[in-house]
Amino acid sequence: MPLVCPDGAVVAYAWKRQLAGQAGASAVDRTRLALKAFTDQKRRFFPHLDDGLNGQSSASESVPKKHCGSQISTVTQQEELSDYRTLSDVLMHVEKDMPNMKIFTYQRLDWLKRASTLPCSAEEFLMDSSKEHDFHISNKPRLGLLGAVAADKVAVIELLFPSIFRAIISLHPAGSIDPDAVAFFSPDEGGSYVHARGFSVYHVFKHVTEHAAMALQHFLGTNTETALYSLLHWIFSYQTLFTEPCSKCKRLLSMDRQSDLLLPPVYHPYRSFCAIKSSSPQSISSTKNQTLDASHAYHVGCFSEEA
Repeated sequence: MPLVCPDGAVVAYAWKRQLAGQAGASAVDRTRLALKAFTDQKRRFFPHLDDGLNGQSSASESVPKKHCGSQISTVTQQEELSDYRTLSDVLMHVEKDMPNMKIFTYQRLDWLKRASTLPCSAEEFLMDSSKEHDFHISNKPRLGLLGAVAADKVAVIELLFPSIFRAIISLHPAGSIDPDAVAFFSPDEGGSYVHARGFSVYHVFKHVTEHAAMALQHFLGTNTETALYSLLHWIFSYQTLFTEPCSKCKRLLSMDRQSDLLLPPVYHPYRSFCAIKSSSPQSISSTKNQTLDASHAYHVGCFSEEA
């Protein structure tokens, strides 16, 4: 039967089904598309607004901060980081900046298979990690256990610091530089729950995952083109998760009132975090040092949103 509109117009039944299908579309997808369309239109018709925002951000960043340096402006950094427009570019430069962190890429289904076979003990983990292919094999994104993954099909990035943590980042759409989820786990965890929207069985990594979700939204809101690059460098700061004391109370462990457990500083600031582009060995060394210097860490009770 045709659909009769309130104004008397008759709409074909096929159109009625199409309208119903559009109304049932995912709210998240519609919001993402609307935000992207709005941003594109604003940059096209009102470029001066972006200039004004950049000017305000430059003024706000004029206050000296240890991790950014007073001689580097936020606008210049964003322009330099915008040169990394492909996933391969981002991963290659991150590899140079953070040689101690192992990076692997997977298709989504391949990662689910990989997660279910992750080792459950430290000994198995060390043996397994020695057999994995890594980024040094080729100039393409790192290889998963199932072979080479084409850059346009990469949907999951695994960041591994042996004996410290494993971070999982989801990309949507696949092959893009748009992260949509991130989670932290212990290196000895394995199972179907180890994915970018999962939670660790350890309270330490549960807190870090919740904090990382807010950091991801901040980086996406600041600049979607550099969000992945900034997120990777921010995650790198967690290499000192179990060794760096709290920047406020100067203690390594503190009692968490919610869980009644002693936890290390699990919150690292992200609002004033800056990822610096590096292109030479000297700049790589300085970038690493600045990242380490910038890795302020706070206990749950010592952290404030202004940090």
